[in-house]
Amino acid sequence: MFMKNFRLVAIAVVFFPTFIFCQGAAFDVHTDISPASGTNGISALSQTVSARIPLGKKRSGWSTGITYKNLLTGNNVSVINNLWLHSIGASLSYRTRTSEKTVMSITVQPSIWSDFADISGEDLRFNASIHFANHKSNGGTLGWGIAYSYQFFGNQITPFIEYTFRNSIARGRNRKDSTAGTWRIGGALPLRPRIEYVFNRNTAIGFRLEGNFSSFRLSEKLKSQYLFYREWNAGLYLDQKISGKWYFTAGAGYAFTRSLQIFDKDQTVPLSFFGNKIAKKYTPSYDNQSKGMVYRIGVQMRLFPGE
Repeated sequence: MFMKNFRLVAIAVVFFPTFIFCQGAAFDVHTDISPASGTNGISALSQTVSARIPLGKKRSGWSTGITYKNLLTGNNVSVINNLWLHSIGASLSYRTRTSEKTVMSITVQPSIWSDFADISGEDLRFNASIHFANHKSNGGTLGWGIAYSYQFFGNQITPFIEYTFRNSIARGRNRKDSTAGTWRIGGALPLRPRIEYVFNRNTAIGFRLEGNFSSFRLSEKLKSQYLFYREWNAGLYLDQKISGKWYFTAGAGYAFTRSLQIFDKDQTVPLSFFGNKIAKKYTPSYDNQSKGMVYRIGVQMRLFPGE
């Protein structure tokens, strides 16, 4: 009963402040559904609710945010059946121009990642990132940066390149809507590249590649081990404007790798990229590798076009 109540409270903590500040806040809620494939496959239900609130009227400056995520795993023949995991974190960001065409963003976020059977300092994680974006004369952007994350398996460093490129194949045909007939390539390499075709201001379809990585601390009853979840998937999506700044998203794809592993709490490494060194150095107490379909549905409120 506590777990069900916590889920409702956590969503409310994010949802209601967002609508209080809805005139100046960005809001996102989406659900990913991954049915089990085969007898030993993993089924996963993941939900994300997040809000970002600028602490001013300009796009530059300070902003704060809060994010709640959960992951419900299932496997009828394993210890992870109906294992429900949660995270909740608060972020603080600063955005400023370092030159006429370059913007710098810095973000820090402490968070708790746990099964919430018991909560202690062992459940804390920390993320920080710095990002630069250079706006090109053709309307595109090129960004780069690095993210640091204190994970339960150790320190993780993630360098990334972020880009946006637009090419109109219908330029001049629709003067009322300059976005009509536009191909848009963007995203962050290597985790979230995408290519998108924009029909008009309201509708777009696209193809995306996405990597998801999460680690959660388990309870003392489970010897304070940690669970490491890793998935790479690719698929198609629809992006549809509902009204004003509100958008509906839906998509379907295939997870060509889905890994769920449980390690002892002292099985850590000094430095890792995407957690790859963990399985190479240690043998997990539980290991499940599978593939399967992934479905997503969500609603977003965007502060600025192109978000």
